[in-house]
Amino acid sequence: GLHMSNIPVENRGHSSLISVIQNELKTRIVNGAFKPGEKLPSEPELAMELGVSRNSLREAIGLLQREGLLVKRHGVGNFVTDRYPLIRGGIERLAGITEFIRAQGFKAGSKITRFELLECPGEIGQKLDTEPCEKIFIMETIKYASEVPVALCVDFISRSIAGNIDPDRIHNSIFDGLRDHYGVDIRYAECDLIPMTAGEELTGKLSVETGTPVLLLEQIHYDSQNRRVLYSKSYFPVGKFTFKLIRRR
Repeated sequence: GLHMSNIPVENRGHSSLISVIQNELKTRIVNGAFKPGEKLPSEPELAMELGVSRNSLREAIGLLQREGLLVKRHGVGNFVTDRYPLIRGGIERLAGITEFIRAQGFKAGSKITRFELLECPGEIGQKLDTEPCEKIFIMETIKYASEVPVALCVDFISRSIAGNIDPDRIHNSIFDGLRDHYGVDIRYAECDLIPMTAGEELTGKLSVETGTPVLLLEQIHYDSQNRRVLYSKSYFPVGKFTFKLIRRR
């Protein structure tokens, strides 16, 4: 397991120590060291292993209980919540996936796995405002939460609106990147949620088993001039990501 005993306790404030412990436990839950439904080591044992006081540990555990990651069974101990999805996001507002991941207290990462110009992209082209047979950019990225791959995103970007794109400027946050570097201000999206299961391509890229339930989020994004500039397909394996859909009237 990971050891935290090298944390210089004395030069950290109390609350930041609590959040270090909290993040350490969270990381273990995320990477499967503590599995869903599994009982945690006893508090004295865990406190000793982490090199922290039992009070600090108890406080961190309390925070994780409030977050829904851990459940306390009185007289028995602390358990990892069964089938707790890693990232919870409300898709009622437009936020990049990296923002979601950060908001959950994980370290967000993004890796570009494909970037190219597509010649004459048929049906995809019809979802964007482009000239007939105008090339469009395709960018594929894998999103990580504390080093664990949690989503695969495929973004199709209208070149006739955005111009020539440098993927390094947009892959971490496509909305900010398009706005800050290419003057494209995305305002809203039409969204379809499509349940599916992971085929070979997804299992390899997201390290999940074939047949894992996946939620596909298909979105057509409109900019401030009401142009369809970005079409995205984001694949979220169930168990790593869950959405609360809040309908805004």
